[in-house]
Amino acid sequence: MGNEYDFDRRSFLKMTALAGGAVALGLYEEPWSFAQGPGKPPAFVATAFIRINSSGAITLMAKNPELGQGVKTMLPMLIAEELDVDWKDVRVEQAGLDEEVFGPQATGGSTATPINWDPLRRVGAAYRQMLIAGAAQTWGVPESECTTDRGKILHAKSNRQATYGELAARAATLTPPDLKSVKLKDPRDYRIVGRSQRGVDTRAILTGVPIFSTDFTLPGMLNAVIQRCPVFGGKVKSANTDEVTKLPGIRKVVIIEGTLSTDPVAPWEPGMEPGVAILADTWWQAQSARKSL
Repeated sequence: MGNEYDFDRRSFLKMTALAGGAVALGLYEEPWSFAQGPGKPPAFVATAFIRINSSGAITLMAKNPELGQGVKTMLPMLIAEELDVDWKDVRVEQAGLDEEVFGPQATGGSTATPINWDPLRRVGAAYRQMLIAGAAQTWGVPESECTTDRGKILHAKSNRQATYGELAARAATLTPPDLKSVKLKDPRDYRIVGRSQRGVDTRAILTGVPIFSTDFTLPGMLNAVIQRCPVFGGKVKSANTDEVTKLPGIRKVVIIEGTLSTDPVAPWEPGMEPGVAILADTWWQAQSARKSL
């Protein structure tokens, strides 16, 4: 796909001071194309990936939808690694759907890691650099003498240190660095990336807290599942529709004839391939009935 992200100083959104001395850090990424072919690709803005308030609480936003692949945990890990904080001190929030703010928020093709690997690490590194600059100015020392460690800025020569929360408001007044120039960690120094981390929503999922698409209902709504032919290009020859229709909760069983495609490679229009559709009162009833086809 090439380099979808073209960073410069203007690409980095201005720091915004929030109530309580908090600071939000974001980035702007130039328009890119996701295999869209000719034409002007949509522009997008991704912002507010990091929030640090005066108490030191760290909140990282997970921009992509989580469908079990672990991106709600993985993407914030990239930021946290370069930010140099302890993973146990991080709180993760799922970003709402707003692609003008967070950029592409799609799931598919296993692209979340390669697409976000460099940009999100640079977000963390840039924020860390701004915190160092804020500490150096506060203490009147060179930035080169300051280091970070697990959410703190350290100055060994004077034995001074400050938490990220104490410096967040000061960092908010600084000019963001050039994202291309920020120094990234040597992978040998990683403490978060490359290590197994428990999913941030694991307990909630196991206890039934999150709402999934199968939980969504409207008055009079039916649920459908479709059984496609297991052979490429095949269509329905016969099905025991009468028998399946008698199963609990089943309203109707429909044979889909399919719509022929003009593509010489694909015999059927995408999404309109032949199959058997089962309509039921609940998704579970439809799914269970499909096993009886």
